Amino acid sequence: MKIHVSLVSYNTPLREAQVKLMAHSCRKLQALWDDTHTAFGAEADWIERECVQAFFLAAEACGFVCKEWGVMESLSTRAVDWEGVPEKADLKWLRFFIHSMVVDEKSALAGEFASRMSSVTFELGKKRGYTDLAAALEAQLS
Repeated sequence: MKIHVSLVSYNTPLREAQVKLMAHSCRKLQALWDDTHTAFGAEADWIERECVQAFFLAAEACGFVCKEWGVMESLSTRAVDWEGVPEKADLKWLRFFIHSMVVDEKSALAGEFASRMSSVTFELGKKRGYTDLAAALEAQLS
């Protein structure tokens, strides 16, 4: 048996368990934010948290990080101005948003976007965005 190291295609269908695990990871990340956000000295403290790193891993393992996609245009603005998941968001939009968030943060950690204004994952925590994402993912299951 061979272990694949490459990312999946966005054309690869998601399984129910993958969507459920991603929703669960969103809820855990929001709970971490809600319980401990006052303890963060800086955004770097947030990104380095084990739960944030586990979220990144879950997104990749669950097929939400895809090889063909770049980063959603205006991602940082969308997170800072978060007003919830767009009403017409479907599973493809949710997948692309989570993909973009993970790729953007990993690029920032690698020093590729040193001049950007704010961490997307940090901003979403402030706006309870992970709760919104989890609910939207769970709605796709019904």
